[in-house]
Parts: sequence; structure tokens; C-alpha cells
Amino acid sequence: MMPTDGAGKIAKAEARIKDLAYQIFKASMLHTQLLCAREGCLDIDWRTALIETTARPIDDIAVDHQQIRERAAREVANMPDADWEPDMKAGWRASLEAWYTASKNCLDDMEELEKQTRAEAGKPVDDITERYAMERDLHTASYRAGLTAGGLATDWYQWLLNRVKQWPNTNRRDSQLAEMEEPGYRQKLQQLPPYWALERH
Repeated sequence: MMPTDGAGKIAKAEARIKDLAYQIFKASMLHTQLLCAREGCLDIDWRTALIETTARPIDDIAVDHQQIRERAAREVANMPDADWEPDMKAGWRASLEAWYTASKNCLDDMEELEKQTRAEAGKPVDDITERYAMERDLHTASYRAGLTAGGLATDWYQWLLNRVKQWPNTNRRDSQLAEMEEPGYRQKLQQLPPYWALERH
């Protein structure tokens, strides 16, 4: 028979894993909404859509994992209103700033959660730090490009180019540099969603 303390440790570890899964689902779902908001494709009724979409189980997903997904979706859908949402009419600058802050916090949470998950399994986390450093560069470039689109001069493209050239991951670096040379890359990033231009009167 397994000692009581052993059973307790296993139960505690399982609860910890479930909580990490919940936190990861939640951060990932929010990150997706933020990306859509920046690209101008976030639906006004995104909260309801998130709950409805998540309620449809993924093939072969375990019941407890599906419950965790639905719980995470409800939490994201019930978060307080934010200026980066399409129906807030906060003006482009307030919307962009709110998006930048929320996205930064989301990336921080996702990095920490991935590191905790790796640590639980006794695996190294160096590659996670490297990957999120690259994501933050792209995130900051998108913010700077948004400022330029709003009329504030920022040499966001050259800034990003300098950052990307320093990326240690060769494949990711070369891929990003090639993408930045594509026609329309600047125009694609240097824009603001039409709904961010709206202001309350």
C-alpha cells in the first residue's frame, strides 16, 4: 500500500498540473484575441463566440481537459472591458497602448507558465527564454508600427531589423528577415484597425 504522504504528493502534483493547464489555456486564448484585435479582425461579440467555440469539444480530448478549456474561456470572456476591444471607441492611441500593455502581460504570463511546466518535468528552459525574447521584439515592432500609422514618427522597421539580426536562432532569424523583405510587409504592419480610430463623443 502506498504511504499516505505519497498519495498526497501525487494528488498535489496532479492538481498543480491541472492548474497549469488551465492558466496556459487562459493565456493562450487571450493572446489569440489580442492578435486578432491588432490585425483588425476581432469581432465585437468575441466573448460570446469564444465561449461557444470552446464548448465544441476537440476530437479525442479528455473530459477533464475539455472542462479546463471551457473554464478558461469563461474567465477570458468575463474579463473587464478593455480599450483594445473593437467597440470601446477609446481612440487609436488609448486602444494601441491598452493592446501593448495587455499583450506584454500576456507574453510574460505565457513564458512563466511554460517555464513552470518544463520545471515540473525537470527539463531546461533556456529555449523558452530565447523564443519569448523574439516574440517581444515582434510585439514591440507592431506597437511602434502602430504609432507610426497614427502619425508619430518611429523607425520601427530599422529597429526590428537590428533586433532580428541578433536573434541566435538561425532558422527563425532567416525566416523573419525573408518575411521583412516581402512586398507589402511594412504596409501590413504599419496600420491601425478602423475600429480603433473611433472615439466616444
